Amino acid sequence: MTARGFVAVVGSRELPEGWAAQVAEVVGCFVARGWGIGSGGARGADRYALEAVVAAGRPACARSVVFLPGTSGAARAQALGAFAAQGGRVVPGAGVGRAALLGRSRRLARASSGVVAFLWGPSRGSVFTVRCAVQAGKPAAVVLAGGGAALPAFVGGAWAPCRIRAVEAFRWVPAGGGSGGSGESREPGDAGGGEPGARRTALGRIFVVDDGEPVGALLEHVSALSQGERLWFEQGVLAGDTVLVPHEALSDTPAWLGVPRLRRRFGCTVPEAAGLGELFLALEARPDVVAWYEAQARRRGVAAVIEELVGLVAALALAEECPEADALTDAECLGEWAGGVVTDDGRVARLPADFGAAGGAQLAWHALGAVHSSLVECPGCGALYAGDDEAAALPVCPACGVADTWEARQGAGFRALVAEIDGCASLGELAALGKRLYALAPPLSLSREQAGVAWSHYQLRKAALEAAITLGAQALVLVGEIEQAPARRLSALGAWLYRLQHSGVGAALSAVEWRQVWQAYQARKAAQTLSFTSRTASSR
Repeated sequence: MTARGFVAVVGSRELPEGWAAQVAEVVGCFVARGWGIGSGGARGADRYALEAVVAAGRPACARSVVFLPGTSGAARAQALGAFAAQGGRVVPGAGVGRAALLGRSRRLARASSGVVAFLWGPSRGSVFTVRCAVQAGKPAAVVLAGGGAALPAFVGGAWAPCRIRAVEAFRWVPAGGGSGGSGESREPGDAGGGEPGARRTALGRIFVVDDGEPVGALLEHVSALSQGERLWFEQGVLAGDTVLVPHEALSDTPAWLGVPRLRRRFGCTVPEAAGLGELFLALEARPDVVAWYEAQARRRGVAAVIEELVGLVAALALAEECPEADALTDAECLGEWAGGVVTDDGRVARLPADFGAAGGAQLAWHALGAVHSSLVECPGCGALYAGDDEAAALPVCPACGVADTWEARQGAGFRALVAEIDGCASLGELAALGKRLYALAPPLSLSREQAGVAWSHYQLRKAALEAAITLGAQALVLVGEIEQAPARRLSALGAWLYRLQHSGVGAALSAVEWRQVWQAYQARKAAQTLSFTSRTASSR
């Protein structure tokens, strides 16, 4: 069986020897399927995996590899010697200390086709290797061997139970992936139900710092960025999977006092909503106060609520003493109590936050993009696949070939209606379909967006059918007269055409023919105006 890449089988250095049989079981599962085995060359789980590969013979060794944090040491010489003697590949590392260990684990995870880790106790190094595999979009599984080991806490997915032969494990399922189960283990590269994990975007390559020593990893990441990327890195804030960048908040009006929202909540006009917003701002009303007056508006009407609020604001103005200086000097900014950029539960703060920059200027935040590509649900077959946020073309489902367009998401009935409009063979047929479309206008059947798109298709089809119409003999005569008329007679000819169209004789031409006659007249008129302008400019 030809080599298919390798699966990294790693784990804790403190893994008891009693787990060597389970490690060998996992190694045997992948070796039997033609995969090689990757190891970190450490003691514990890595050594058990290396011994299992050596016991499997020369073909397994020839497909496998050992990544070392440094050069081969005397303690590893015996095991590595037997491995290398049977055709195994050894990749030495560079550096010393923890940085070399982390670099070894990162290279092993990225070069592998998947990772299986045996966790015993904290197992920080093994968890780091699994995290690198997940971030690289590689399949990952962990075996909880004991010693207080727990499933690593990652974002963007969940752990699902699985089984690698007789060994119980947990596999990482990206957000939107399969439900998992206790079936046989899947081969590396199988994303479960054809649903691949999200890929890192260009923003992810700028803002996501790989795990490692806090200072060393950050410096290594920043040094690899270009000057422009460093500017984005300095300005942006990573909140979960979303990159936020600040901008100056020109308005500190809270979101719940926006005019569109007040219109919907109070069922009032735009001037009334604007007035309510100003009154609530003057009273420094919180959301619970706005909600109370919303209930009052349902019972008493918006006008009564506005009248009451005006009275409260007037009373407040009489009772509050204002200094003779500029009122804005001592005014309290409405955004100062916003809790920052990211709240305690990981959500993005909705209000502007004052960081003291630019002389106390208010900063608001907007999402620049995500660090991982989003999963797209195919409107045709329902399959999930990773979209490419950096591609100019719309994402296309690899299973059924349906593009992720707005029309494709509107259901079969709407798509059939649009296809019927585009396929109309005559203006009469199109006019009959237009009457049907008018009857489906919101709020009866079509939404406002669907009706707008359908009428756009209608107008385009109408223009195409009109352009394909052949003019009759009388219409051709009129167009000829327009094209041959002297410039001084063009205005008089236009007046004559208008009288002719509204007389009994004009009924001999259809509305489409008259439209084309007038288009010819307007084109001749525009050409005459342009010629006159050019002559005037040249004479000057």
